[in-house]
Amino acid sequence: MSEPLFWQQLPVKLSYSERKTIALYVKDSQIEIRAPLGTPDHFVQDFLATKTAWLEKTLAQQRLQLGQRVDYRQASQIPFMGFNVRLIRAEAASPSWQFDVAGLKCNIPDESDSAILPLLSDFYQQQAKFWLVKKTNDLAKMLDLQKRLSDIRFRRTKTKWGHCTNQGRIQYNWQIMMAPESVIDYLVAHEVCHLQHLNHSRAFWHLVHHAHPNFNHDRRWLRDNGHRLRLA
Repeated sequence: MSEPLFWQQLPVKLSYSERKTIALYVKDSQIEIRAPLGTPDHFVQDFLATKTAWLEKTLAQQRLQLGQRVDYRQASQIPFMGFNVRLIRAEAASPSWQFDVAGLKCNIPDESDSAILPLLSDFYQQQAKFWLVKKTNDLAKMLDLQKRLSDIRFRRTKTKWGHCTNQGRIQYNWQIMMAPESVIDYLVAHEVCHLQHLNHSRAFWHLVHHAHPNFNHDRRWLRDNGHRLRLA
């Protein structure tokens, strides 16, 4: 009897909703099938069987990407807007951080390695609240879209770097601050252009190109390296 494939050793989540098609999703070695209400079990099994090769390839790629992530609990430097910033640890009574030309100094009262992660999270969030707000407002003004921009929010998400609603609210994943500045500018251009075109039509990409001519290069960079922009 042959050994089971890797994906066959993992649990498969099955969810039904009022959708029209069946779809397969894989994230962090978690497999999920989303199917229309009333889909027969045998149809789901047949669908899964056709995806064996894709599942093995996708899971192998995700395992490779997971191995490429940096453990910032013990890192000597962190990426910030295209620069490698020196990470300086110091003992202190209460947690805090200071950022200057010498690097990012993290004052840590706890001796455990994981104590630094909340400080790094706060550092990136504060930088995002300054730089992404400024870049978003500046670009919206340049494209004459500032009246459509209602709010800018930040959230750490697993699958999206940015999101724009039809109410004009833009949300960013603050971990994008770990990317080169040009990639950050692409993300801002992408979301701001959604204020004009809430789709991915030819007109939308034309506006993105106008706002950020190098968008194709930076879009590819984010697709190929986004998995590295994670604190934990």
